[in-house]
Amino acid sequence: MGTVTYDKDLATRLARRAVTEAAPHELAQFDITAAAFHAAPEERRVGGAVHRGDPLALGLETAAAMLGTVALAASVQVLTHLGQQAADHVTDTARRGLLRRFGRRRRTEGAEPPRALESRDPLTAEQLAELRRVARDTALRRQVPEAEARAIADGIVAELATATAGEAAGRAPDGPAPEPEGPSEDAS
Repeated sequence: MGTVTYDKDLATRLARRAVTEAAPHELAQFDITAAAFHAAPEERRVGGAVHRGDPLALGLETAAAMLGTVALAASVQVLTHLGQQAADHVTDTARRGLLRRFGRRRRTEGAEPPRALESRDPLTAEQLAELRRVARDTALRRQVPEAEARAIADGIVAELATATAGEAAGRAPDGPAPEPEGPSEDAS
């Protein structure tokens, strides 16, 4: 497996929303959990096992059971999945362009390729459902009960939907709508 790279701030933001939904009692120590998660070796972040002495163990036997760690792992998996979708989209677009240029069109039986994440587009309901599945499956692989796995997935997807809808409307993911350009109507 190659090195997993991801936006730590975005992964933390998605996981924080998931923890708010699934385990609000963990919010007080979430920043410590997130820092330890991001500092841990990749095999510990992705693999799920936490051993005494690892940064994710935080010196506590119960750290492995913390839902914040699971939410962070699920967030990373979701971001990795989105990255793979985007890469697949670019590859498919390039392939179709080259085939068209050289006069060879690949024939499909009316099937349109799955739509990958495109810059600034809000995620579709289908994409959000797939990302929810990825997050839930990640949590379940980490031995989280079904109800908590669903809550983690719902929190991640809710934050992604909010963030991408805000970007599509021209706002920064956490910010207000942009100011209109031009002179103000209040000027006297």
